[in-house]
Amino acid sequence: MHNIIDSYKGGRYLLRWALVEIHPAVLDAETGDELAPAIYGPSCPDAPLDVFAAEPEEIEAVLAENAEVRALAVAALPPAEPIIVRDFDAEGNLVAEREVIPEPPAAPVVPLAELKAAAVDLINARVGELRADHITVTVGQSATYLEKQDEAARHAAGDSGPFPYLSAEAIATGSSLDEVAALVGATATAWTAVNADLEGKRRAAVEAVKAAESPVQVYQACTHLRA
Repeated sequence: MHNIIDSYKGGRYLLRWALVEIHPAVLDAETGDELAPAIYGPSCPDAPLDVFAAEPEEIEAVLAENAEVRALAVAALPPAEPIIVRDFDAEGNLVAEREVIPEPPAAPVVPLAELKAAAVDLINARVGELRADHITVTVGQSATYLEKQDEAARHAAGDSGPFPYLSAEAIATGSSLDEVAALVGATATAWTAVNADLEGKRRAAVEAVKAAESPVQVYQACTHLRA
């Protein structure tokens, strides 16, 4: 029961729980009468749902189905054995005793604030992955891009140089300085558009997380990063 979680620590993949038959019913070989009922238990027969690729409605449906499976799993538990609770006075004398039926195990609950913090980290990490599809993400590379972009802009404005980064790339690629400067300038312009779009989606997702009032809305906030 406690293992029926929606995701691992607020990760991007939502588990799809279902009640499946673990052991078939035991039938009488001669009469076909049921001697023991089938045993059902929670399982994840389907692939998890990626919150960054899903529709908001899909996320809501998966979380609702998971909640239903939790309720069914609790209902399928055998009746709890009563326990004896004894009350004693200040001197340690038994004054009363009663039978109490223990409550069924509660569903695992992640505090909303913790889920939100995990979602923001997840969103920022995902945007980093998407940026890495377009640029090289490594130590010092961002500064290098800015230096090259500055040199390309100065070259386009008629500056006579020097242009150490552009010159090094021209030698490495066998291109002319003009060709490298034009390519760097065009690449920078294209990257600005891509990065601005990603940043807009990131901010929208983070703001949606902040405004979320339920776990469903927290996970749905991640859909702002859908392609």
